[in-house]
Amino acid sequence: MFIEFRIGDKVILKKDRTKATVLLSIGDRKVKIEDEYGFEYIVNYSDILPLNESTNIVSAYGKDFEVKDEDLIKKREKKTHFSKKDRGGMVKIDLHIEQINSYYHHMKNSEIIQIQMEYCKKELDQAMMKHKKSIEIVHGIGGGVLKSEVHKLLGLYNLNFFESNNGGSTEVIL
Repeated sequence: MFIEFRIGDKVILKKDRTKATVLLSIGDRKVKIEDEYGFEYIVNYSDILPLNESTNIVSAYGKDFEVKDEDLIKKREKKTHFSKKDRGGMVKIDLHIEQINSYYHHMKNSEIIQIQMEYCKKELDQAMMKHKKSIEIVHGIGGGVLKSEVHKLLGLYNLNFFESNNGGSTEVIL
């Protein structure tokens, strides 16, 4: 079956379920898309599926469709990307780009840092809102650019933090 994508079509990325909009058709089997976070990139047709918003609700399957576990559906709807590990009051946030976005290979370093920092800020805000005691932000050792940006962000929040894990992560006291 061959699916044709047109400009403006809503799609979903197979790997990470990110929603996107088709911006441009490139050749036979590629499109340029803008994801729900505002980032643009080129993907193969095989990496995306058409998204029909109306099938995102139970009623889209008809009145004879029986939901076996309402609690399971509610849990799935409430599921967030809040933390990779939550040990009581400690939250671990992994900023490695492959953990956040599967389609990073074509991105510039500045775009990757921007995605990582937006993710970090979102997770930090959620942890503070949920009154967590501390956070471990895993940024890796690398060249230190991401670590530096994370430390700047934590400084803006006026939070106490220190390096841990041989400099590959930063622990934050909330």
